[in-house]
Amino acid sequence: AIIALTTPVLTAALHTAFVAALVYVPELQVAAVPFDMDPRVICVLAIVAGYGLQDVSHWIFCEKTYMDSYMGSNPSMLIIHSIWLMPLVIDCILMRWCFLPKVVTRNRNVYVPVASKESVDTLRKWVHDNIPESKETTHVWPHKQEATTGPVKALENDSAIYAAFRKVFAAKHFDVRPIQGMNEIYVTAVGAKKAINSDAVFYTPHVDGPWWFFPGASCYRLLVGVTPNQMVRTRFNLQHDSEDKVLGMYDALGFDYNRELHWIDHVPGVKNTERRTVVKLHYVVYPKGWTWYGNLVAHCNTTYNTWARGNFLKTLRPKGMYENVMAWWIWLTTWFNAMFEEYIGWSNVVYVAFAYMLGPLPFLLLTSFRHYVVYMTTFAFREPQVAHGYLMRDAKFYKTLALMQLGRRLLPLVVLPRDVVGVLMATAGFSITMLATARLGFVRTYFGSELGFVKPKWITGFPYGYIAHPMIVGQLLAYSSILYWWRADLTFETVALIATHMTFYTAHMIQEMLFSATK
Repeated sequence: AIIALTTPVLTAALHTAFVAALVYVPELQVAAVPFDMDPRVICVLAIVAGYGLQDVSHWIFCEKTYMDSYMGSNPSMLIIHSIWLMPLVIDCILMRWCFLPKVVTRNRNVYVPVASKESVDTLRKWVHDNIPESKETTHVWPHKQEATTGPVKALENDSAIYAAFRKVFAAKHFDVRPIQGMNEIYVTAVGAKKAINSDAVFYTPHVDGPWWFFPGASCYRLLVGVTPNQMVRTRFNLQHDSEDKVLGMYDALGFDYNRELHWIDHVPGVKNTERRTVVKLHYVVYPKGWTWYGNLVAHCNTTYNTWARGNFLKTLRPKGMYENVMAWWIWLTTWFNAMFEEYIGWSNVVYVAFAYMLGPLPFLLLTSFRHYVVYMTTFAFREPQVAHGYLMRDAKFYKTLALMQLGRRLLPLVVLPRDVVGVLMATAGFSITMLATARLGFVRTYFGSELGFVKPKWITGFPYGYIAHPMIVGQLLAYSSILYWWRADLTFETVALIATHMTFYTAHMIQEMLFSATK
């Protein structure tokens, strides 16, 4: 009663439901108790273990416990803390929207003018005086000569760059520090774009490093424009086109070295009057206080970068069959990895593999409805900026898996010509959805207007203007037709699967009706 009267209504209701479940749900019968211990002893040990693991987690994440804030000055607070601990946990989860915003993939690129402009000027003059023109790109390791190490260190610690990082990685949660061993000064080649050598990789969509699987940590490559540039554009396959950047002098552009798919091309009809020069800075981002983990991530990326740099230089001017084969191999593996990342994604492969290992039913559930979670959480939590390419890739990938799961159950039931009418009814529904998608285009289909990437546009061609919410209505019509026509053949599991699809579509349609305002 005290908790119900002193906490928010929803928190109180959930806490009451939790306590009622503990009281009224039948006690679980444990088949085997280790060492034949008394249940009361087990309860005591569980409480001790809970407190111990809680303190261990605080130690791991370098956080002070709430108990530490009052035990020295007001020990009686322990009673109040214990009474309101569960409501506090529930309230924290609700305040964070049950962590659903974490499902949304955000744009984590950084773009900012540097504050250390004099360092850029110094490097520009040094390159002009010391780097002769070449038909291949030139790569200089800045910390190996005194003239460049000072300006580059100043850029490494640039206040504007750190402020940009802090907009993405909060200071209370993450540490950010430079990785000097990966830095370089890059000077572009003179003349036309070359055939297959290592320079061709820059014009091919690619991810720089292989260490995408380190959880909670990132290695960032940050490009600083040293010369004026209007011609060369950096593009990101898994971001919206509006996020492509022409890196000018004094501009800094940062992206995840191991996760962000990118490449460069030339702005049509534009030429530079000076060789394009950029400084490539690198940073490791890791959970606050986890210095050992940051060191591990930095070491792995530095080691790989050194190895890749050696292969790159060997194939910059390929001579003989071996070096030419190596140049082609680098280009082909780069291209294959880029295509795989753009249309499937290594993180999605891990998710699907994990779901598969859990067994048939978890695999079915975790791969049939994931795309609805992607749709609805993105629609609900639009800030910070969404990575639009990741949204489209993941939604298409998981919807394809969901349709494969359905097709595996439904296609064996189709008998022609008996089921021609049923097939035509379902096809009509899916056709409405596909035609609506064609009318909108993929960008608007995946909330391009709502997320602010494109301007809202009034669509009047059929099915718009005739059917409200035609994409979702088409799906509902198709699934209703399947349930009706094959009602005698469908198993309970398949009916439940289709009904759940229809429920998610209906919920998302209501969400769009209530919250469809654009940014």
